[in-house]
Amino acid sequence: MAGAEPNVHAIVHQLWSTLDLPPLPADALRLTGPAHTLPSSYHLSLFPPAAIGATALAASLIRSHRLNLQSLSPVSVNTLHAAVEYRSEAFTIVNDAPPANLWGPVSGTYATADDGIVGIHANFPNHAVAALRILGLPEDCTDKDAIAAAVKRFDAIALETLASENAAVIYALRTPEAWNALPAADALPDFPITIRKICDAPAGLPASLKNIANPTSCLQGLRVAEISRVLAGPIAGRTLAAHGADVLWIHGPHLPSLPDLDIDTSRGKRSTFIDLRDDAGKDTLQTLLASADVFIQSFRPGAIAAKGFSPQAVAAMNPSGIIYASLNAFGEAGPWSHRRGFDSMVQLCTGINASEAEYHASGEKLKKWPVQALDHTAGYFLALGIIAALHRRIVDGGSWEVHVSLAAVAKYITSLGRIPNREGFDRAIGLPRSADSPQVHPFLETRETRAGVLTAVRHAGHVDGAEVGYRHMPTELGYHEAKWESPS
Repeated sequence: MAGAEPNVHAIVHQLWSTLDLPPLPADALRLTGPAHTLPSSYHLSLFPPAAIGATALAASLIRSHRLNLQSLSPVSVNTLHAAVEYRSEAFTIVNDAPPANLWGPVSGTYATADDGIVGIHANFPNHAVAALRILGLPEDCTDKDAIAAAVKRFDAIALETLASENAAVIYALRTPEAWNALPAADALPDFPITIRKICDAPAGLPASLKNIANPTSCLQGLRVAEISRVLAGPIAGRTLAAHGADVLWIHGPHLPSLPDLDIDTSRGKRSTFIDLRDDAGKDTLQTLLASADVFIQSFRPGAIAAKGFSPQAVAAMNPSGIIYASLNAFGEAGPWSHRRGFDSMVQLCTGINASEAEYHASGEKLKKWPVQALDHTAGYFLALGIIAALHRRIVDGGSWEVHVSLAAVAKYITSLGRIPNREGFDRAIGLPRSADSPQVHPFLETRETRAGVLTAVRHAGHVDGAEVGYRHMPTELGYHEAKWESPS
């Protein structure tokens, strides 16, 4: 894309060719809708249709393997629908109740002693407690003025460093130049999806796919074990589920959850509890992985390996071949690889928020993106990498490892350049804030669930001739047995 204005098709073709997938037909991706949906000085509007479209094309590629088709079926994406899906968590409504506030009372941005700004991400109770301890406040404090006064005693980078050493999630606002000068930035790959072979395994369709003679959806029967939380990892699993995969979402029964987010990201999945603190839980997961096709995990690097589930160990559990997919905030290597991080914090510390404020020129020190674009893009990119690795397993054999990080996605998005001055903000149509908007309504579906009547965003990627959508609706966490579905 060097020297040319970026566009959706160019991004899709770059993703596709870099992942070494078969050449795309000229008419493989059909786009409808407005070109500029998300106000930003970056080419942010291109990523919802590109990421969702590329993933749907990859699912179509797997369908072509299953049905012995000469070419993959075309995919269609409406750009506004894709942008709305990038804010799916905000358009999820249960029993007509107003959408919940997804931010914890401690979370927010605060001024520091050196005239800087830090963000505190404390939606999980343990992260809130850790932040308040550092600030010298009671563990149940929700007084924003008291929190702001406590933060004001620290310099920004000093507080960020203290947080990283004490299990809290606090990051300082930086410029892009300040971020790029750090070793943590230098350690990131230029391409946001890493795929590498773990070991040899037989080529051909996995048994779970061969056992279904006439699949109605691209990934029907694919067995996916997912251990992830918040947005990016669950979005990857949800995307595979939208194309028919059997996704078993695994939670530790002792871990905190975010039910107002979970109801959106658990669509299409079955939920089960497995406790990896004891041998019985580890045995249960090992049994599942022995016949799984994909394992998604979003622990920080090394954490799940310490429990006996490294890529090499999981591949040894499943000699037929498996895709081991990992996601984290700051990459696999470098001095920040073990740090906790979330979309808003990565936007803050990598310079995105400062540079958006500069281009918007309204006197603000920071300006956030209108959607959690790092989380959503990383989720779709992880799903894309998984399906690309599945293609390699089918054609060449082997077990494969896939990795995506929020910071590498930020690097990729920002590498495509800027839209001059305020033009990127002024020409975008923007997204409505409410699901009641006529713009949003065509992209919603209403379904009965165990939690009540759920209205949520449908998946935006459509494959000609294949069903796309969510077979399962949200349940209580742990509702299902830790078993795979029977072929149908």
